[in-house]
Amino acid sequence: MKMLANNILVDPARHTEEMKGSIVIPGTVRTKFARGQVVAVGCGLWLSNGTQVPIDVKAGQWVLYYKEGAAEIEVDDRTMHIVQERQLLAILEDGEFVAMHTTPVVKGETDASD
Repeated sequence: MKMLANNILVDPARHTEEMKGSIVIPGTVRTKFARGQVVAVGCGLWLSNGTQVPIDVKAGQWVLYYKEGAAEIEVDDRTMHIVQERQLLAILEDGEFVAMHTTPVVKGETDASD
């Protein structure tokens, strides 16, 4: 599937793994965000002056993005999301994972593994 303009095809993570040093998102906001791997990327936007603005993310990278506004589609019996570049919050670098917890994170508490 070839994405057009600033659209990005993302394969959402099926489960989360918590790793030491991971980013933790409280359960109260986890329905707003998702983590997934980029499958395909459009060429970017064309400005009115004819200049092309490329997309900063590449296929294979893991991203954190807003789920709201994502178009949900089925590709090869898998649910995937089409998002626009502006819905991306972060590119997760070298093994960073986002742990989506259902238990609230209390300000000031520290992890016993630190």
